[in-house]
Amino acid sequence: MSEPRRGGCPEPAQELPPPEEDAGTPPPEADAGTPDAGPPPLEPPPPPPPATTGSTLWLAREGTAQDDLALGAAVDTNGDILSAAQYELDDLQERQPTDDTVRLVLTRRAETGDVRWTRAYPVRVAQTPESLRAEVNARVAPAPEGGLFVAVDARGLVDFEPQELGDGAFLARLDAAGNLVWTARVPGGDATVADLLLDSQGRPMVAFNTSGSTDFGEGVVGSGAVVVTYSVDGKPEHALNIGRAEGEGARILITTMALGPDGHVVVGGRYMGAVRFGTQRSEGASEGSAFVAVYLPTGALVWARPLAQAKGTVSDVGVDAQGTVVALGSFLGTVSWGAAKLQGHAYRASPFLVSADAAGKERWSRNLGDGLQAGALGVKPSGELVVGGFTYSLIVDGAAGPDGLGSAQPVALRYGADGASLGLKLYISDPPQPRGELYGVEDIRFVGMLPDGDVLLFGHTDRNSDFGTGRRAPARSDLFMLRMKQ
Repeated sequence: MSEPRRGGCPEPAQELPPPEEDAGTPPPEADAGTPDAGPPPLEPPPPPPPATTGSTLWLAREGTAQDDLALGAAVDTNGDILSAAQYELDDLQERQPTDDTVRLVLTRRAETGDVRWTRAYPVRVAQTPESLRAEVNARVAPAPEGGLFVAVDARGLVDFEPQELGDGAFLARLDAAGNLVWTARVPGGDATVADLLLDSQGRPMVAFNTSGSTDFGEGVVGSGAVVVTYSVDGKPEHALNIGRAEGEGARILITTMALGPDGHVVVGGRYMGAVRFGTQRSEGASEGSAFVAVYLPTGALVWARPLAQAKGTVSDVGVDAQGTVVALGSFLGTVSWGAAKLQGHAYRASPFLVSADAAGKERWSRNLGDGLQAGALGVKPSGELVVGGFTYSLIVDGAAGPDGLGSAQPVALRYGADGASLGLKLYISDPPQPRGELYGVEDIRFVGMLPDGDVLLFGHTDRNSDFGTGRRAPARSDLFMLRMKQ
């Protein structure tokens, strides 16, 4: 007998199934003419939300099991993207790394991020002595018929199959498949490449730094910081000397250049000791003081602004459709710009932005805070701009504030034509791991504007980072390129 339920009510006796419902009797078969409908169809997933300002439209990662560095990039008028990178660096974390072979990798992508072609060119030095280290620096610009121009300085020989070039600086043109068409070598082995762009006629212009007077060929001679214009066939046509050093130990170094809508050449960099820009004489810090200058295509100086009160450099420049110049740099001390004075940190470099109109009149300036490592600048025709870099601090109103983030995080900051902050996009990265050779040299080397106004970022980091497409391990792919919606 079963126990009574709580409350005193007896539990009903368990009923047995009738014989015809015995479990061993198979159920009647369904009518063959009635198909099984199955589960209801799944609802289609909802469409993704529309892209908004700052959204990542696509992300490309590339690289090797060793360390890889972004060198530079450029955007063609049709939206194609060219990039240059150095692959397979070993022991980058050592004080004196040794690596007898690296690779120069050039890539052309469609504006959708799809690779049209990529080529790797070995760069080699002798295996002994161990102090020899292969190294390559390069900048790219679009060439006619789908090719590209590449300006290179290398320690070691770059194998372009079958020709080897290097142990110095040169300009080369490659066809649409990455094959060598022609080269223009720079005599001597001490010239370095700072930048490369095309003039209004499509001719390549290369910014070099040399230790003295250099004959580039065809009677074209330049000295110190110099911009050399070549024909599309590789013949040197003109040399523009940037300033003039005066006195022992004085020197001018160019780091960046841009082309204005009227063909004016905008350059930036740093200078040491007594120098002269046109009739303007300035005394720079021994470690270097920043400058920005504008020249006519003929070489005549339009205006120059040496920032003698501070130690520092200009790292990138841009120009809008009205000829307004914006310069990005870093400084220690005080930057005077018009009536404004930017006060830097006592011992940590602070990034800055300064702007001047086409005639050189100062418009606005900003101290971006010593917690930001600003790498590159892109300026839209409207005057709006984007700065790419890594920040160690929270960004408040377009500048790094006092609150730290624990480790550097990739960031893109947007500003209006008047310098006002328009917002930012912060990409979250994991803390650095013990092997992180790139930590401290992580960088965004290029910020470019695509024809439709979207922004391109190109840089390197070896940390697990979320670049707006969901967190993904780098899989030893240190290089990243992303398209950001504007």
